Amino acid sequence: MNIAVLGARGRVGSKTAEIAAKRGHNVWEIDADYQKNPLERLDGVIDFSVAEATELARDLCMKYRCPLVSGVTGRNEKQTEMLEALKKQVTVAEKANFSCGMTVFEKVCEQIAAELRNWDCEIVETHRKGKQDCPSGTAKMLAGKIAAAKGSFSSVTVHSRRLGSCFGTHEVTFATQGESITLTHSAENVEIFALGAVKTLEEIVKGK
Repeated sequence: MNIAVLGARGRVGSKTAEIAAKRGHNVWEIDADYQKNPLERLDGVIDFSVAEATELARDLCMKYRCPLVSGVTGRNEKQTEMLEALKKQVTVAEKANFSCGMTVFEKVCEQIAAELRNWDCEIVETHRKGKQDCPSGTAKMLAGKIAAAKGSFSSVTVHSRRLGSCFGTHEVTFATQGESITLTHSAENVEIFALGAVKTLEEIVKGK
């Protein structure tokens, strides 16, 4: 496939470009002031850049009529509306966390929340010092899904910590009088997010 990677010099974007190339894809690396080897045809766009690049991602997908896989968080209302409009034109896979483990983790959390609706629930998320969005997009996603499963959107509290170089840890605790359940997902490297995004695009294109 021919793949454009936005944010190709970033922590996750650079790994995405590297992994996509190793899996035999042609990669167009795009960053704010860096565009290497532009391609005449695109089969998909993977975006690990910033919310401000939403318009560029939208324009590329519309120009080449190709799907978008986005791991960007922190979009404002206008940028979110732009992405929603794009979903009516092409396939868009938008997730705060593309790791395989988190996909299962969120499903387990939803199941527990649905079964134990009256239990308290709190989330503690830890990421590297300097991470811009707080709480993390993954924590917000988990809180929303758990709250929906519980039937109360005011029942989940999120605590954020920014320490050292932690790639990302999410701890979800359900508790009631006399017992509790704690689930933890820890990311040990950024490759898990990059690989998950590339595999997602491959599945989308394959399923066309």
